[in-house]
Amino acid sequence: MPSSQSIQQTYDRFSTGYDFIFKPWLKSGIEKAIQILCPPPGSQILEVGIGTGLSLDYYPRNVNLTAFDYSRGMLNESKKKLEHKPFFNANLMQMDVHNMAFADNSFDFILSAYVLTVVENPEKAVKEIFRVARPGARVVLINHLRSDNWLMGAIEDFFHPIFSGIGLFTLDRDLLGILKDCGAEDIEVEPSTFLRLHHIISFKVPLG
Repeated sequence: MPSSQSIQQTYDRFSTGYDFIFKPWLKSGIEKAIQILCPPPGSQILEVGIGTGLSLDYYPRNVNLTAFDYSRGMLNESKKKLEHKPFFNANLMQMDVHNMAFADNSFDFILSAYVLTVVENPEKAVKEIFRVARPGARVVLINHLRSDNWLMGAIEDFFHPIFSGIGLFTLDRDLLGILKDCGAEDIEVEPSTFLRLHHIISFKVPLG
């Protein structure tokens, strides 16, 4: 897996054309994920890896959003979108998911879309998500899960070193295993695309 620095550089380069290439495939999953998150009015929400800000079209207007991305280029695209949403209360910043600058137990709702296939150390990233989440917090992820279909699995295994080598994403991570090891409760999984390439994974952080 490439280093965090090379991943950052890759997404900086892709940032201006990212929506054109990926938005048609990703937007429905993001919309559904926020529906599952279902934050009530006044909620303090953290979005880990906001990217180009595709999620900004789907959050309710009466919530408070804190969001960050590791790529400055992707974050700049988010800020451009936010300029056209004056009704939206959001604070965007650059940050590394492996070392978040938030206090323990800070958020009741956390969203992270298409991030944990990218990060250098998914175990550390998940532990940080659990750290900043309040006990009982709802977390919703969108992520690739390796297919249990032998043909799709073989295709994923073929493409994994290619995509991983250029720092875009990986296809070989046991995210559900990591979540279970961290104590995630009430895990629910549903595909977000008809090809079942990505899944929405929702769960609760343990109360104690």
